[in-house]
Amino acid sequence: MLYRIDKKFKTITANPSQRKNYLELAPCEALRPYIHCFWYNKNDSAIAFKSLVIPDLCMDIILYENVGYHADFCGINNRPFYSVNTDTELFGIRFYAWAVALFTDDTMVDTLNACDCAQRYFCDFSNQTAEEIICAESLYEKKRLAENYLLKKLSNRSINPSVLNSVVYAIRHSGKATVKNLADDNAVSNRKLERDFLSTTGVSLKQMVNLIRYQLLWQDAVKRDFNVLDSVEKYGFFDQSHLLKEFKKYHGLTLTEARNEVLRLSHFYNT
Repeated sequence: MLYRIDKKFKTITANPSQRKNYLELAPCEALRPYIHCFWYNKNDSAIAFKSLVIPDLCMDIILYENVGYHADFCGINNRPFYSVNTDTELFGIRFYAWAVALFTDDTMVDTLNACDCAQRYFCDFSNQTAEEIICAESLYEKKRLAENYLLKKLSNRSINPSVLNSVVYAIRHSGKATVKNLADDNAVSNRKLERDFLSTTGVSLKQMVNLIRYQLLWQDAVKRDFNVLDSVEKYGFFDQSHLLKEFKKYHGLTLTEARNEVLRLSHFYNT
């Protein structure tokens, strides 16, 4: 039986509050262990604006609704960047990184921080499939069509158990896990586990563990009662300086700046 990581671990973006003109829809129950959400975004303003994208342990198919029937696949990120929002309408399918291999027709090698044509990794995600989703009259119809496509892809496949077990272990231990810990826990060699992770997720095992630790830290940091000193021990950092340096590497902002930005954007989007 598949361990439901999605029930214990919810990745968040740089701005966890709901944004204007941005909507997330939960997938059907059968897809929830694998798909984080379906999402829609449109900038109604004539002015393009930037939004910070942080590592969220997810990968996306993105359909561009105002530029023909075009779809990209964006792999996992291990660094922050700014996306520029224009007047293009976007519809996305956001996969958990450890589950995307259930749906793709190629390995995830070389997908780190990359964006490529969706058909390279989803061979049957043709222009016709993209057109049907884009031309659907409502967002919920787009979601239904995307779900039908994904459910057909899901049959007769299973997640690599060593990858899944390692992700669960890293989450349960607050990102405090070594390659040797995880290889021993799965009764496989270090090299095999590393190969499995690179093929399945596009990142090394060590990178995945560090990204999980960063996400767990960020999920704590947006809470009002967050205490940075407690987090040093909780997440296995050497000291506070190590924690702050590691956070900024993945987030692009200092911890204080990131927390203040969440408060600012929360106020802005709710006015």
